[in-house]
Amino acid sequence: MAAVTIRNLSDEVVDALKKRAKRNGRSMEAEIREALMRLAADNDSRSGLEERLDREHGRGRWYTTGAEINARIAANPRTEEDRRVAEEWLDEYNARPYDEEPFRDPWEHAERLRREQGQQERR
Repeated sequence: MAAVTIRNLSDEVVDALKKRAKRNGRSMEAEIREALMRLAADNDSRSGLEERLDREHGRGRWYTTGAEINARIAANPRTEEDRRVAEEWLDEYNARPYDEEPFRDPWEHAERLRREQGQQERR
């Protein structure tokens, strides 16, 4: 079996682990081992922040995948007004001297990908 060394635990954490171990009738090492085994066996890999958000606002998903974003873009093509506003914004964006990389429009990117996929399917 592997051995693990944990450095730089605060005195408060060590005291809390000792109290918990005593309450459960185990050594501190056994208490830590049990806690780590429960943590490793848990398939829910959410962070403490996600846990708190779930408690306060109900369980949900706190992210959007790239595929979902691309699907929304594909389902909502730009209007002429959208294009005009985007061009104005892009002109302002590109006028900034401190940006090194040019902006890549997500609608144009999605359209290019669709065209490339269509060309590959025809081959």
